[in-house]
Amino acid sequence: MDKHFEILISKGKKKHFNKGNILFFQGEKANKIYILLSGKVRIYKVNAKGFELTLHTLTPVNFIAEMPVFEGINYPANAICEQDCEICVFDFDEFKKLCLENGEFSFLLLTSLIGKIRILENFIRQKSLDLKSRLVSFLLENEEKLQNLKQKEIAVILNLPPESLSRFLKELKQNELICTNKGKIAILNKEKMKNLIKSF
Repeated sequence: MDKHFEILISKGKKKHFNKGNILFFQGEKANKIYILLSGKVRIYKVNAKGFELTLHTLTPVNFIAEMPVFEGINYPANAICEQDCEICVFDFDEFKKLCLENGEFSFLLLTSLIGKIRILENFIRQKSLDLKSRLVSFLLENEEKLQNLKQKEIAVILNLPPESLSRFLKELKQNELICTNKGKIAILNKEKMKNLIKSF
C-alpha cells in the first residue's frame, strides 16, 4: 500500500461491513468519502424491469464513488458489499481539509479519478460489443485474474445471463481456445482469441 494511503487511512474511521450490506443507494446524498481496505464492493444500477446492471466491482485499496461527492450530486448508482469489507470513512469536509493540508492526498484522489474514467471508457466500449465479443475481450484483458474469478462473478461483471455465459464458454472450449478446471477459466490460445474479436 502507498505510504500516503496509509497516512490518510490512519486519520479516518475504519468500519466493518458484512457481505450483502448496502453502502448507499442511488439517489442518496453523497457526502461521505469511502476507501475500501478489504473485501469487494459492487457498483450497480437497477433498470425498470428490476434487472441489476453491474457498472464495476472494486477491490482494495480503492476510493468508492468519490466523483459524486466532489460534484455535490446524489449517488448515481448503488453500492453493495460482495464480501465482508473493511472500509475507511471520512466526512467530506474533513477529507477536503486533509487534502488542503497534504497535497499527496489530493494526488491519490486524482489518480483514482483517472482510473474511474478509464473504467467508464471500458464500460462504454464493452456495451458497444455483442455478448460473445464482450466475453472474449474480458477474458483477454483479465487473464491474470481469471484463477480468482468464479464464472458467476464474470456473468455479473459482464451483465450476462448465466446460461449465455455457459453456452459461450462451451463454444470456446470446443474450439480449444480455453479450458476450465473446477470452474476456473484458463486461456489456451491468446492469438486466436484476438483474431476472433476482429472477426466479430
